Amino acid sequence: MQKVAIILAVLAVAAFAGTAMAAHSDHGCSNCHVPHKAGDANDPTVHSVPLWSNAQTSDGLPTFDLYSSSLFDELGTDIGQPDGASKLCLGCHDGSYAVFTDYLPDSSAIFDATSLANSHPISFTYDSALAGNALTKGLRDPAVAMSGLGGTIEHDLLDTLGKLQCSSCHDVHTSGIGTYLLRYDAEEEDQVLCRVCHDK
Repeated sequence: MQKVAIILAVLAVAAFAGTAMAAHSDHGCSNCHVPHKAGDANDPTVHSVPLWSNAQTSDGLPTFDLYSSSLFDELGTDIGQPDGASKLCLGCHDGSYAVFTDYLPDSSAIFDATSLANSHPISFTYDSALAGNALTKGLRDPAVAMSGLGGTIEHDLLDTLGKLQCSSCHDVHTSGIGTYLLRYDAEEEDQVLCRVCHDK
């Protein structure tokens, strides 16, 4: 299996040769993805798209202190320990792997090994019900609000469970913009990135 993963990684790098490469493209597909269909049609918690590799999380992740504020906590979201794409991202970006600091643009791309309290909340369901909660005061309805990428926020930015993840704002493939591989130009005026979801 390891031999197959190495071959796939080499092929992935070769496929990107001569193109503009984002930071993650030169690490090969198999560091993040499992080839072929590894999902379970009988288990709705096991999703076949995308297929995440456990290569970076097989040794487990720390238990993180999660984002908290009085307003956010009142919303009663289902936020919990990172899952989905965010869990995979934190397999490298949780600050526990010193070797990865050579690949990262600066220390701000590494989280504290036990805390996500100072980052935007991740791994929670962002749906019409949450947007309609009176406490949100300006959170766009993801089912109808356009993302600016061709579809709705729900379609373009949320995972298959309707959750907001690291990948909602960051595209680690070749379309990622700037040092932090954002989906939107963070240098634009009026905070385009934030205003995709926040209407205030």
